[in-house]
Amino acid sequence: MCFQVQQYGVTFTLDRAYPCGQFANGDYWVTPVEGSLGKVKVLSITPAYEEGRNGLEVNPSRVDRHGFDAGADGFDETLVQTLPYSAEPNESLVKAVSIIGHDKTYLDTAVVLTVLAAAPPEGGRNVFRPPYFGQSKPLYSTNGMRLDLLPTLPALPDMPTLPELSERFARVQLDHQLWWSADQIHPVKNMPDYGAAIAMDNSVASLRLMVEGDPVERKQLAIHLVQYGIDLDAAMKGGLHFLADGGHRHGRKLVLALSALLLNDQAMAARVRDFQQGTFQEDGHLYVGAGSGIVLFGQLCTAADYWENQITGGNSRDCRDPYGYIDGGQEPGAYYQMCCTAKAFKATALALRLLPALRCIWTDDRILRYADRWVEHGAWTQPDPYQPGGNGALDNNPADGTGRWPGAHGAARDEGYYANAFADAMWAAYRSQASDTYSCSSRIEAPCNGVLIPTR
Repeated sequence: MCFQVQQYGVTFTLDRAYPCGQFANGDYWVTPVEGSLGKVKVLSITPAYEEGRNGLEVNPSRVDRHGFDAGADGFDETLVQTLPYSAEPNESLVKAVSIIGHDKTYLDTAVVLTVLAAAPPEGGRNVFRPPYFGQSKPLYSTNGMRLDLLPTLPALPDMPTLPELSERFARVQLDHQLWWSADQIHPVKNMPDYGAAIAMDNSVASLRLMVEGDPVERKQLAIHLVQYGIDLDAAMKGGLHFLADGGHRHGRKLVLALSALLLNDQAMAARVRDFQQGTFQEDGHLYVGAGSGIVLFGQLCTAADYWENQITGGNSRDCRDPYGYIDGGQEPGAYYQMCCTAKAFKATALALRLLPALRCIWTDDRILRYADRWVEHGAWTQPDPYQPGGNGALDNNPADGTGRWPGAHGAARDEGYYANAFADAMWAAYRSQASDTYSCSSRIEAPCNGVLIPTR
């Protein structure tokens, strides 16, 4: 029974004592009591909302607006829930704590308190928190996770520990806003602000799950990653996508695919498998070039946008080659290709190879082919029949090398910022052992396979 719920420096003060407990990921739930009219009355939350800071939303349902901090793009004060508030069952109270002085995000942390109609089984200790986004609040059992599908590879020296990775993902991953400005509500104590760092963290945690370790600690990390996937999946049903955009938006497809696999959730798997153009950055940034026949880097742009960037440095710095011969971007092997995507793409590709069942959900092999090429060769700029200059004319003067970037062919091989030593060590140890062939005979065939617990 709780008069107050306290977590990560946030205190929810209630009007009376209510039944309360914690989900498997550590977040709290409360339920009404006799005489409370079927609701839970929240008198106050500290730190309090004041002058556009420390906002509170109930069941966030917009992917383009939020009520957390007025400094962040997309702030809408009409979404901020005022107090006192009588919360009904199946409501998620998402409280943000603002930060001062950070150069990107406006949030320090965020906490979710979930109101249920009745206590979850076993007090919630083996139940995922329902998604904070949207009106639907399904309860998934952690006991149904298919951890038996994970490989148990021999340990490597200097690996990140399972508990430290669990701590990294223990707080809510507040990740339901569109575009690059979503960075501005990524709480610094919950997650990195920038997508490239998020993508690498997701890949490292996924790879670590595939290495032997204490079963209890391994399960706890899986719980935190799948909780992230449950939240992302709910937001995707509400319109969230991860359009290719520099280094901002990748890494989420792996979390979703892994969550769908471990939960044996067909609907979640379908939202990954049946993606449309623009749903995931990994798919939007990689394509088979019509001229080269290999997987190249670059997001879909017009030829005019591409050439504007090549000539002036303006416009998008990750446009694809309109002719399909060479890697895109302002300079092949540089900018967003090298700095902010290459290493996470490599780590993601390895996870897909080491757990082939993921490929039955991911379905596309472009990231696998691209990662191998980046590691073994680097940037791709040859052959290229076009001259620099922006007019699409053929290059008939081989004196300085034929093509737009002849000197960049093979540049930055296996390089990239946002690198991780463990991910690179995993590649060195296990890439050669991973087979290029796999079977989808064990593909998900039934929705949830009894994992879903009805909320009513």
